[in-house]
Amino acid sequence: MKEWKLGMATTALLAVCGCMQGTPGGPGVQAPSNTENHTTNKPVIGEAKDTFSLRAPMLSTSVKQGETKSATISIQRGSGFDQDVKLSFSDVPNGVTITPMDPVILHSEKEVKVDVMASDSAALGDFKVKMVGHADKGGPDAVNELKLTVSAK
Repeated sequence: MKEWKLGMATTALLAVCGCMQGTPGGPGVQAPSNTENHTTNKPVIGEAKDTFSLRAPMLSTSVKQGETKSATISIQRGSGFDQDVKLSFSDVPNGVTITPMDPVILHSEKEVKVDVMASDSAALGDFKVKMVGHADKGGPDAVNELKLTVSAK
């Protein structure tokens, strides 16, 4: 019975982790000529050779109007990928600022922290901020989303 529960928990964890990965980037990503979607020969666990993926907090980053919260963006690197990755954010809601706006995860680092600040008049609700990671030596960009919840003071 214990093995069955452990197997189910492991399967659920892999399913959740797989869904939160976004689109990988880097020189090891293959882009088919007839579509814009990127594919890799991605292993079940980890990253394919010479690729990377961005990870945002699994839960929504919650911030009240007039408040600032920190969020950690991490990177998972495949073997052979040792480049710096520059991040950019789009679809940021009105009245919300992310600083630094263009952070860099250095090749020797595993994460970067950003501050999410909501002004007193920031738009309220649940949002998905698009994160794009660009490797400094090329290859397709990695894409994921940062979930953000802005509530009233």
